[in-house]
Parts: sequence; C-alpha cells; structure tokens
Amino acid sequence: MTKAANPPSGVLERGLHLLDCFTQDQPRLQLRELAEISGLDKATALRALKTLVEYNYLQKSADGYYSPGPMNLRLAALFRRTSNMVSRLEDPIQAISTRVNHTTSFFVRSNDDRMCLARDHAVRDFRYFIEVGASVSMKQGGAAAKVLEAFTDPDSEVNARTRLNGYYISRGERNRHLASVGIPVFEGDGSFLGAIAITGMAVDLTDEMLLDFARIAAEELSKVGFRTRQ
Repeated sequence: MTKAANPPSGVLERGLHLLDCFTQDQPRLQLRELAEISGLDKATALRALKTLVEYNYLQKSADGYYSPGPMNLRLAALFRRTSNMVSRLEDPIQAISTRVNHTTSFFVRSNDDRMCLARDHAVRDFRYFIEVGASVSMKQGGAAAKVLEAFTDPDSEVNARTRLNGYYISRGERNRHLASVGIPVFEGDGSFLGAIAITGMAVDLTDEMLLDFARIAAEELSKVGFRTRQ
C-alpha cells in the first residue's frame, strides 16, 4: 500500500478520497488499511467512513471490513442512463463483437487506472475480462492502457508510434493467455474519448486478425459519428 503524500483537508474531499481507495484488487479494506492508503489519521478517517456508511456509499461487515455500498450501483445506473457517450457506444460495441466473435470493451482513463464503461456480454469465459464499472491499474498494461497512455501521457517513443499507427497490439501483458488490439475513440470534433479493446485467447489470434478487428471496429464506430483518427 502506498500512503498518500498530501491527504485532502476538506470534508467532502476526504470522503471521496476514501472511496477512491477501493480497487478491483482491494474491494474490502479495514480502517487501518484505509488510513494508511489515504494518509488520513484513523480518527479522521473513521468520521468520514461513518458518514459514507450512513448514506450507503460504503457498507461495514461484522468482521470490520468496509466495502462499496449499494448507492454506488444506483449512481452507476443513472450514469449509464444519462451518458450520451455510453449509450451511443453500446450498439457499435455489440456490432463489433458480433462480427469478430470476441469480447469488445470501451475504457477511459481515471488517474492511474483504466475503467471499463461499456462492453459486450457475449463472453465465453468471464474470468479474464474486466466488467463494466471495474478498473485496473494502467501499470498492468494491455492494449487499452497503451492507447490511453498514448493520448494522455507525455510523449515517448511508444506513445508516438501508437498514435502514428492508430492501434496497439498486446500479447500477454496483463494476462499471458490473452491477446488484444486497442484503438482510440474520438468524438466527431476530434476530442479524445477513450479506447476500444478487442480481446481473445492469444493462441486463436494472429496479428493480422487483430488488425482486421481494428478495421471492423473503425467501420462500426464511424456509423454513429465516432472517429478512430484525429
């Protein structure tokens, strides 16, 4: 666990900061762990945690662990209903998945994580994939992470090459069994939105197949006004 260098001082900021401590790898945390990760002292963290529990943003189990509460699910449902971007992406994502017969997901960057905002559900093996609303560290790599880095991080040789190519192919970066191709998604005005990733078992996919998947994705996205080139 890495302790926050400058924990927030505002009441609201403290609560949001504590919520941000929960990750896909750490969905349940004790007070001691939350204080360590957030950089808040235990008394301050406990006051904020009590409020978060009261409003159902967190729940506390009998063994003293905190975990995300049902209010987050309500907000996620509202976001999905009101987000024009996500609603516009759902049909092309499903169309891409149907044409390539592999999992298609859309990711955005959230600080040092990549978060899945949309994906198809025609998956044969759920163990390897990130569900909607879940996030993983950018450091874990993968095609989507590399595309997100290319358009949000300072320039580097890899980022420049990814931008030039318009795609990134990953083999075994996050999971040794998987291969994927990631492509950027832009709004019609050229503003960067996130990354589409098409993922399958590495033994089944050649680089040529992945590049063909990227072409298909670009075709389907263009039908609803998205671009894959700036």
